[in-house]
Amino acid sequence: MAYDQMFYGALPIIFERAEHLRKNPTHEEKLLWEILKGKKLGVKFRRQHPIWNYIADFYCHELKLVIEVDGSIHHLLDVKENDIARQEIIESFGIRVIRFKNRQVRQNLFEVEAQIIEVMEKQKAEIIGTKSRIVQTLASPPGGGFRGHLNVYCTAGFPHLDSTLPVMQSLQANGADLIELGMPYSDPLADGPVIQESSSKAIANGMTLSLLFDQLKDMRSTIHVPVILMGYMNPVLQYGFEHFCADAAAVGVDGLILPDLPEYEFETEYGAIIKKYGLDFIFLVTPETSETRLRKLDALSTGFLYAVSSSSTTGGDKQMADVSEYLKKLQAMQLNNPILVGFGIKDKATFEAACEYANGAIIGSAFIKALGQGDDVENDTAAFMDEILK
Repeated sequence: MAYDQMFYGALPIIFERAEHLRKNPTHEEKLLWEILKGKKLGVKFRRQHPIWNYIADFYCHELKLVIEVDGSIHHLLDVKENDIARQEIIESFGIRVIRFKNRQVRQNLFEVEAQIIEVMEKQKAEIIGTKSRIVQTLASPPGGGFRGHLNVYCTAGFPHLDSTLPVMQSLQANGADLIELGMPYSDPLADGPVIQESSSKAIANGMTLSLLFDQLKDMRSTIHVPVILMGYMNPVLQYGFEHFCADAAAVGVDGLILPDLPEYEFETEYGAIIKKYGLDFIFLVTPETSETRLRKLDALSTGFLYAVSSSSTTGGDKQMADVSEYLKKLQAMQLNNPILVGFGIKDKATFEAACEYANGAIIGSAFIKALGQGDDVENDTAAFMDEILK
């Protein structure tokens, strides 16, 4: 049985065990938690946090750091061997593990704290330079300070073939924190009629993946916000998957959203290629996604999780109050990735409602509609953004 299959098949048991351990901490864990809790050290730690088939005593996702407190049982030979094996697995995923014995925590808590801080500083130095543009952006205050992060979708080659960069530049100039750039496709499964029409118009204008990468080749001379390509597997496979990832990375693209890429194929074939070229990959989750599957997709995603507000296509007239319980559930799960809400976000009210329970929101159809009704992409974009952020 493959390792990921072994782990994820046991997820319900793992989470049940983690919950039990959180409710029944040892004396030494209580002492250490007083140091780690509440971001006292400037980062957030979680207690008894599942990582693969391993439950960490304390885990900081931001620093990829596990802290273990070992009791007397860990002196037993079979337990020591199991500890070593599990630690090798965790460290193979780039997570550092430091261990303390119970007596160290009881007798030298000050020294334990000093050692943790020293390791944290080293981790910060190593990680901060490797964080993706998306991760750094979502870890910083959003453009408006008081609101969540705003990700705006636009279709490449719409409303005109040469509109791609001007629209992106105007979105950036008027407050977009991230830009989701749609790659036109004739059969977009998750897109509503407005975005479908924009894709058809862009294709009719002559937009192709090759032309898109040509348009983006000097993008980073003017665009500094994260750029995410959103599209579907068929044209990407026709282009050549690795060729596509290489060209995307070369022009400065930060991440990918491919809704019809199955998680199994991501894990077994395509994920390694995406990682090879330093691209984030964002999975979509819905109100119907089970907790087990949701945590798996959170583990596989980098950058953020795309929380679809309802199981429908984009552009639907969905009241955010209808999905507040779903967003509260995601918030309470303390997932590794930030949450951005999409589908049904169309104006200032729905944007702010989504941001009440998430790190930000994604606006697509409403912006595409505004572009299609106007005749000046820069002014139309500025006017639309002003309505959202004013």
